[in-house]
This record gives sequence, structure tokens and C-alpha cells, in this order.
Amino acid sequence: MKRIVVLAILSLFPLSMAFAQMNEVKDTLRGSVVFGKKSGAREAGTRIINVKDFSNMVSAVGEADVIKFIQTLPGVSTGGEGSSAFYVRGGNLGSNLVTLDGIPIHGSSHLLGFTSVYSPDVISDAMFQVGGFTSEEGNLTASHIKLTSSDGDYHDFHGKASVSNFLLGASLSMPILKDRISFIGSVRLSPVGLELKALKGLSSALDSIGSPKALVYDAFGKVSWKINGRHGLSLSAFNSTDAYSYTYGVNSEEHIQWNNLIGSLQYKGDLSDSWNVSGGLSYNKFSNAQGMVKILGSTDNNLALRSSIDETALTVCSNYDGRIFHFQGGLKGRYAIFNPATSQRITGGSLLMGSSDSPSSGHVTNCLTGTLHSQVEFKKENRYDFRASGRLNYCRTDRTDVFIESVSFDPEASLLARMNAASWLGFEVTADWTTQYYHTLEGVPLGWSLDLIVPSDNQFGPEKASQYYAGMFMSFESHRLSLGCYTKRMRDLVYFTDATSLFSSAAAGWRDKIDVGKGSSKGLEFLYEKTGEKLNYRIAYTWSKTDRTFPKVNVEVPFPAKFNRPHILNVTADYCVSKTNRREIVVNALFTYQSGHWETVASGYYQGFLIGEPDKVPLKYFTSVNNFEMPSYVRMDLGFCLKFNQDKKCRQTLNIGIYNLFNRHNPFSLTYDTEERRWKQVSLFPIMPSLGWSMEF
Repeated sequence: MKRIVVLAILSLFPLSMAFAQMNEVKDTLRGSVVFGKKSGAREAGTRIINVKDFSNMVSAVGEADVIKFIQTLPGVSTGGEGSSAFYVRGGNLGSNLVTLDGIPIHGSSHLLGFTSVYSPDVISDAMFQVGGFTSEEGNLTASHIKLTSSDGDYHDFHGKASVSNFLLGASLSMPILKDRISFIGSVRLSPVGLELKALKGLSSALDSIGSPKALVYDAFGKVSWKINGRHGLSLSAFNSTDAYSYTYGVNSEEHIQWNNLIGSLQYKGDLSDSWNVSGGLSYNKFSNAQGMVKILGSTDNNLALRSSIDETALTVCSNYDGRIFHFQGGLKGRYAIFNPATSQRITGGSLLMGSSDSPSSGHVTNCLTGTLHSQVEFKKENRYDFRASGRLNYCRTDRTDVFIESVSFDPEASLLARMNAASWLGFEVTADWTTQYYHTLEGVPLGWSLDLIVPSDNQFGPEKASQYYAGMFMSFESHRLSLGCYTKRMRDLVYFTDATSLFSSAAAGWRDKIDVGKGSSKGLEFLYEKTGEKLNYRIAYTWSKTDRTFPKVNVEVPFPAKFNRPHILNVTADYCVSKTNRREIVVNALFTYQSGHWETVASGYYQGFLIGEPDKVPLKYFTSVNNFEMPSYVRMDLGFCLKFNQDKKCRQTLNIGIYNLFNRHNPFSLTYDTEERRWKQVSLFPIMPSLGWSMEF
């Protein structure tokens, strides 16, 4: 597992390795800054956010990412330094659902978790919802990031090329048949493999790593057809791959990779001015793997651990939009084949793992789910909004390893009530009872797409959560403020007791290393925003407390969740220095303060004996799980955006940023130095430049 962490650090951030340090735990300063343009309107706890203006954000990899924007909002706790991991209102990382046009993206991370797999060039809307869920939203217990792809331009040709620290991209939008059929597509490719090879020739930082290789890309294409003024069809495809390999030590070849493949056919139609219907048929395949090719003595160890999910889904939904009354109802059906943690012999020598035999099928679980959903809503603009939604789920799982079939019926419901007491003051209440039919066994807390996703079945039931929120929101001209509190209960959560060896051959017995328990979270969320022609800023603060309880872990005594950060403060701002028809100059900044995450460290040592060893050896003893709070995290980022030729057909944008302006060595994890016999803090990111350039035509 240590070698995977080494790969994560070295492959993504070769320029920063000379600065990455290991500090003693007593170091307490930390911080983070990301910046984005002003967001859309948001009401208190519902947190439905249209994120269209995040393209100027500073990130460690120099690429805009909507998840980095979401990480600055109330109720959201981040994972490892610079990663796209996020935890919402006490839920696990795997409790968040990310969809593209309604289809789940199980492997949503790129570049070992430090950016996302979808290009912002093809996204028209990104909405983030943490409560008061609509009837269409299901199979989640924390949050939903709903991405909607754009249709291609039906009239003119548009293109874009972009370059950032670790990604090269191109996109185009064009008519195939003017006013009837359009196309939009994008391709992004990372040169990180070439950058690693160049670094090996210039520095000794990668001396322990040999023959580094990487293949990182994503591609999206969509054809839209306006059948007539009321009906339309679209056909889209999405594919992404992350593959890394390197040699480590003598005769050792290491591989990790993950892949998404999605195909979708969707229909939308207006039956009248008030009624509309939609439907879709999709196929979604996600796979990940880790492999090792190594000779130990005379033994040939060419093994890989592979996991996959194959899903086929059919959806039908109808909507009625009246002047005050609104109705929604529909059906969803999904058939999924889970094949987690199967062993397989592989061949070496190439970047992508070639197999020498078929993977074992002993862990296959077939899962059939059906959902009947509906909602009613009474809404009057700027006055009130009352919504009630319900879902009735049927789930049947068939385990092929023990030939056990299980069936369950699970109701879900969500309520929302929003009332404006005055033109400047409103109140909001939400309640949600949700169910999720899969579990995510989290490994290294980087937000990688290598986490093991397993289905709920007769042994591990579906995760369930109940959440309640109450808050108020106010607006005064260009000022907006919201304040609210929530409480949340979770049950049938899973705890993987051997996460450090998650992707070793031992993971084939993952069922024996899972404990099922519960969790709770409560918090206070505050958000203040100011918008203007020149200056925009946002202040977001969260106080929260999140714990976990498992029968076989910590003797069933509640302990803090790993990313339970009691205090989180994010301040973002952007200032327009100059704006003309031809040029626009904007300065952006983000400051973040977060309480440290939790680690499990030894409370002391005692003298003992090991079998076959005549001398006493020091042995560690632990008092509890997650018993040490890491130092706080503090970071400041600063960015500069220059847009020019805005009045011409060829428009260009240059983003220059400084990530971690204070060069703060923020805590990533702890390691024990056996020679010095003390714990040390591992930090990843020093001060780093961020550069992005794009040209639209």
C-alpha cells in the first residue's frame, strides 16, 4: 500500500517533490484556498446550486473542477490534501451520488483523485443537493451532484482548445443538419507520463521508481435530434481511463487502473403546455484493478485484483407544471452485475494490464432494483414552496458464491417547506429518509476511484439515513445570508477493518473484514454572499460533530469519523480590475481553515516477545480508534484571470494561480519513524504554480 501512496505523490506532482516534507505532529498551521466566480442563488438547507462559473478556480493540477467549488460550501468536509474527496453532513465518501444526464459515474476521479473525469466544456448545469430531494433522486444517503450535458449548437460551429498543468483538452459544438441535428464532443489527455520521464532525467526524486508510465484521458460525444418543436432524441457516449504502471525495487512491476464506459439514449417531449415526458435507456460499466508482476525466489507472482459493475437502466418520467400545482411521477428499473475483488493472473510489460486467464466469478452478485416514484408540489414564486416526494423501492439480489437470494421493499420520502415571511426574510425545513443499495469500502483517503464498491445483500443490508434541517435565509439588495442546523442518523454503515491492504490479494476475503454499524452527525451551517459588478465574495462556515459506532470496533464505543472536522471556514472572493469589450482582468482568492482530521496512533508501548525471537521487542498498544486529531488545515490560493479578444471570434483566457501561497506544510497523514521512534507528519503540497490557457473560436 505504501508503494501506491508513493505513486500518487510522484506521478501527479513531480515538480513539488523537492518541497514535500515530513513534519512533526506538533506543527499546527494549515490552510487552503480556491477561488471561483459568484454562484447562483441558494436557499438555506436545500442547497440546490447552479454552478456555471467555476472555470477560474485555482487547483493543484491547474484544471477547473466543480467538486473543488462544492468543497467550499457549508456542510462539506474535504478528504486528503488537494483531492476531490468530499464528505457531506457526516456521510461517507461513497454516500454521494454523481450523475451525468441521470447516469451514475462510479469512477468520478482523474489523476489519482485530484480532478474529475468530465470536461467542464460539455456541462451546461451542475446542481448540488443535500436535502429535500426530488422523487427522481435515489440510491444515495448524503448528496447528489447532478451534471447535465449541453446540446450541440444547431446553427454555428464552435470550438475550444485548452492547456493546463496536467491536462490537454479540445471540444467542439456544431450542427450536423442545421436546426435539426447537432453534435457536441470533447477529448482530454494528460501528459503526466511524459512529464514523469522528463523529471527522471533531471532529478533524483524518482530514483526509487523505474519506467513510470501513465495513460489518462476522457472523451464525450453527444448527438441531439429535434424531431419537431415538441419532441427530441439524444444519443451520447462517455469513456474515461486512468492507468499507471511503474517498477519498484528488483523485478517488481506495479499497475493500477480504472475505467468508465457509458452509453445513453434519451427522449424528451412536450405533450402540452403543461405536460412533458422523458425517458432513457443506458448502459454503464465501471471497472478498477491493481496488479503486481514480481518474481520472489523461484515463485512467479503475476496477480491482479479486479472489480467491476455492469448496469443497464430504463427510466420513464412525466411532469405537470401548472401555475401553482406541480406533479412528477415515474418508474426506474436497473439491473446490475457486481463482481468485486476477483483474482486473476496477468502478464507484464505493458501499461494496460493484459490477462492470462479469466477472472474468478465467485464474488458475482446480480442485483435487480425497481423504483416507483412521485411527488406533488405547491409553489408560488417569492411566496412559498411545499413539496412532498416518495419512492417505493424493490430490490432483489442473487449471490452466486452461496446461492442465496434476498428480496426487500424499502420506502423513501422527502419533505420540503419554504415560506417567505417578508420580501427579505424566509424560512425553510426539510426532512429526508433515504436508502442506498451499495456500500463503498474506502481505502487510501484520496478520493481515488479504486475504492471497492460492493452491493447490499442478505449479509450487508442497504444503508439508510434520516436527516432533518431547519433554517432561515435573508436577502438585502446584493447581500444574501442563510443560517441553519441539521441532525442526521445513519445505520447499516460498513467499516472495512483492513483498509490498508484493500487492494492486496487479501481483499479477496473482504466479506470477513467488514463490520456493520451506525453513525450520527449534527451541525450548524452559515453562508453569506455579496454580489456586485466589481467585487463578489462568499463566507461559508460549518460547525459539526460526526461519529461512528461499530460492534467489533472500539468495543462498540462511539468514535469520531475520520473526516469529522468540527470547524470549517471558507472565504472566497473575486474582483474585476478592468473590463472592456476586448479585455477583462479578474483577481481571485480563496482562504480555507479546517480542523484536522483524525488518525489512530499508538498510546504507548510495552515489552513483549515474538515467536522465534529471543529478545524482548517494543509492541504498540492502542486505546481507541481515531484517537488523535491532526493539526488544523490552512491554505491560501491566489489567482489571476485575463480574458482578451472578447469581441472577436477567437477569444482567449489565461489563468495564472498560486496554490498554497503561504507554502504551508499541511497534514496529509502520519507515519512512524522506527529509527527515531516518533510519529511524523506527512505533507504533500508546497507552494505550487497553476497555469491554464484556453482559446475559443
